Amino acid sequence: MTTERRAAVIGHPVSHSRSPALFAHFARAAGIALVYDAVDVLPEDLAATLARWREQPEFVGCNVTLPHKERALALADRVEPAARACGAANVLTREQALLVAGNTDVAGVEAALALHGVALHGARVAILGAGGAARAVAEAARRNGASRITVAARDRTRAQAVAAAFDADATELEEVPVADVYVNATPVGMAGQPQRSLLPLDAPPGAAAFDLVYVPERTPFLIDAHARGLRTVPGTAMFLAQAAATFERWFGFAPPVDALDMLKGAV
Repeated sequence: MTTERRAAVIGHPVSHSRSPALFAHFARAAGIALVYDAVDVLPEDLAATLARWREQPEFVGCNVTLPHKERALALADRVEPAARACGAANVLTREQALLVAGNTDVAGVEAALALHGVALHGARVAILGAGGAARAVAEAARRNGASRITVAARDRTRAQAVAAAFDADATELEEVPVADVYVNATPVGMAGQPQRSLLPLDAPPGAAAFDLVYVPERTPFLIDAHARGLRTVPGTAMFLAQAAATFERWFGFAPPVDALDMLKGAV
């Protein structure tokens, strides 16, 4: 008899997530009995939710999305180097009633940009947003040798806090300097969120515009960028890469499905 395992994606909101469909696809291909739910968790309920899951042997872990990535790191029992470097966790893995914080977003950022021929080495990178996803982008830019990293947010203080951790500059969204790579690391453009582009008006044609939002795949940010002659990188590639890495972390092997099948079957 196959033992049923349980996992989840947690966020607030989280109804837009396609992780349940994608992980169901992975599990079927691997012959694993997995129940994977999208669970909307209020910030004030996060600690209690994780405490409950610690005590459930069938629980393998959870993906973590906005706004819980930084708090999940603080609540974990152990923190892996990638998550510590980012100051944020996008995945928690249960190991003998302990929750281990990891971060597969950094590898996902690198994979998505590489797939679209966008190099971080020597690039001027402008990150729009100052949450956990922005930290993953900043870490990817730093470890790949970006020449300049700028973190921009509505709240300059939040931008400064992220920038200080990555030897980056900080500014407000209205003051983003000209860059080679622009990354939307905010929820703006996501289903249910404000539908507008945060791409600066002086973004030069030929630069790259990468949106971490993947629902919808063609966001206002990417539509705007394409219309102005920028190269566009959708969030789908990052979503798939970090999900495959999460599956491998939980079950010890990569999902036996190629990226094209993932894209057609689950996204």
